[in-house]
Amino acid sequence: MELTIQRDDLLRGLQKSQSVAERRSSMPVLSNVLLEAKDKQLHLTATNLEVSFTGSYQADIVKEGAITIQARKFYEIVKELPFPEIRIIEKENQWVNISSGTTEYNLVGLSADDFPQIAQYDDDALQEMEAPLLKEMIDKTIFAVSTEETRYNLSGIYFEKLETEDPVGLKLVATDGHRLSLIQKPLPQVTKFGFEKGVIIPRKGMQELSRLLEEGEKVEVAFLENTAIFRIEESTLIMRLIDGDFPDYNTVIPKDCKRVLEIDRAKFMEMLKRMSIISTDRYRGIRCKIRSESMEIISNNPEIGDAREEIPVTYQGEEMTIAFNPRYFMETLAVMKSKVISARMIDESSACIISGDEDEGFFSVVMPMRL
Repeated sequence: MELTIQRDDLLRGLQKSQSVAERRSSMPVLSNVLLEAKDKQLHLTATNLEVSFTGSYQADIVKEGAITIQARKFYEIVKELPFPEIRIIEKENQWVNISSGTTEYNLVGLSADDFPQIAQYDDDALQEMEAPLLKEMIDKTIFAVSTEETRYNLSGIYFEKLETEDPVGLKLVATDGHRLSLIQKPLPQVTKFGFEKGVIIPRKGMQELSRLLEEGEKVEVAFLENTAIFRIEESTLIMRLIDGDFPDYNTVIPKDCKRVLEIDRAKFMEMLKRMSIISTDRYRGIRCKIRSESMEIISNNPEIGDAREEIPVTYQGEEMTIAFNPRYFMETLAVMKSKVISARMIDESSACIISGDEDEGFFSVVMPMRL
């Protein structure tokens, strides 16, 4: 393998590969990035077996070939090279020579044959959708994904088709058992997505995709057997779907909520931050006393002290006192755009539904606490 490539192009690809390539692994090759020189392009691939990244960049190919080298060190080298063009040559015994101007490195490589096979796909399977739309849907659900390794079927975002509704659309749902976040948007092309029942895409992959979606206006999407594929311009993310059944989330969404609280989102967010200052992992709940025109929040921590604050609200229903984990509210409010949000409840022991007029198709459910 021998090629010349623009430093900025190579650096862009290596930056995106860093969060995918494993830093420490029982398989050394997973800490490497695969370089494939062919068809007038250099193809970079990194994988952790769950999520794979591939980027393709124009290059002057003198000799085609493939090799893997340590992803982190290669990135650090390219970042510091002073000239706009970089030359890469594969030497004997899987050594790789990297040079730019008068600077030269020789790195130990591993055979491309040792690198895991990445799922292949046909371009015809890809369906195009708006990148900002998908980013909004991911950002409004990912914070509710479970981080507990034992709850593997909750460790990703659930993608579900809405083919029987008018309009046809896509729904994303995430839950960790304490709160739930759901968003659905019209999307006619969802009928061509390659899955019948819903699929669960891992949190790690969704984090990578959310960052990548900032780079383009369109994203191409495909679902093939146990794989999800997302392609944005020169970059492709391939994710292995989580093998498990997502729980029936409809059972935790309260129905017929007659108690409705309306409150300024920004002021509520600031209030919750202040009340959370004295909270700890052991004492993290707040008590909300809701009246017709005001809500008083009380935060009590026997190890530190207490705090209280009152805020004007509009409330329909009987006066009530209910307790919540403020972090669940703050993470929901942080992804919303509505100036005024509504919180709907049945009673003191029921879950709360949070929504807003400017956050169309979105709501979050937060379970109450016992203090």
